[in-house]
Amino acid sequence: MLDKKVRFDEFELDYARFQLYRSGTSVRLEGLPLQLLMFLVEKRGQLVTRDQIAIELWTKDVFVDVEQGINTAIRKIRRALGDDADEPQYLQTVIGRGYRFVAPNARESAAGQPEPFTVSAEELGRAIMTAAGLDPENPKGIPKRPVDD
Repeated sequence: MLDKKVRFDEFELDYARFQLYRSGTSVRLEGLPLQLLMFLVEKRGQLVTRDQIAIELWTKDVFVDVEQGINTAIRKIRRALGDDADEPQYLQTVIGRGYRFVAPNARESAAGQPEPFTVSAEELGRAIMTAAGLDPENPKGIPKRPVDD
């Protein structure tokens, strides 16, 4: 899990480096908000309650105002992501319950692994035909008639 990276829009969350990047540039985000963002991304699409956040980020023997700490961390995450609480692209507030990471295009990759690529159906068909020894331009193998001048 530590080598993992999660990408969403122009952001990349690098777990190994404990860093958030925007378009390849490091985004300044303090430790606790960054930990919270990583936790929310891990649970993406799921409601994460304020109690779950408190358990994840603070030990029982730490005496802080957890509610205020969560609010401050969420505010810092939103600022770093340029997210709007009223029209969230990334962090949705479930009033009275908690938060949900909602980036629809978040994808995960392990460090050192190539990014997955996609091929159109047409490109795939051409590649299969070529591999089978067929000419994609002439799939039926009909000889072309010479053109008279």
